[in-house]
Amino acid sequence: MLLYNITNKVDHHIHDEWIGWMQQSYIPYVMESGVFDDYKFSRLLGVDESDGFTYALQFTISSRPAFDIYQEKFAYDHQQLHDLRYKGNFVTFRSLLDVIDHGH
Repeated sequence: MLLYNITNKVDHHIHDEWIGWMQQSYIPYVMESGVFDDYKFSRLLGVDESDGFTYALQFTISSRPAFDIYQEKFAYDHQQLHDLRYKGNFVTFRSLLDVIDHGH
């Protein structure tokens, strides 16, 4: 199992609108790709928020080949959708994590 992590630091002045758009538009759109099993959308705590709030969006995916399909077929469009809407108002980085162990 892998986690595709997208971390965004979002400017204060777009924060509330951004949260709503992420929950109602962006996340459902990404999930419609059919590649990811589930997701978690979280706010980072204990970090400097003087220039914005930081969020982590983590999508669970079954395998590296499945992620490669996502990268090839969907990632660019998903990134552009976000980037064009909020250009200049956020900083983002993406990472792929290999889950070694998990529990409930």
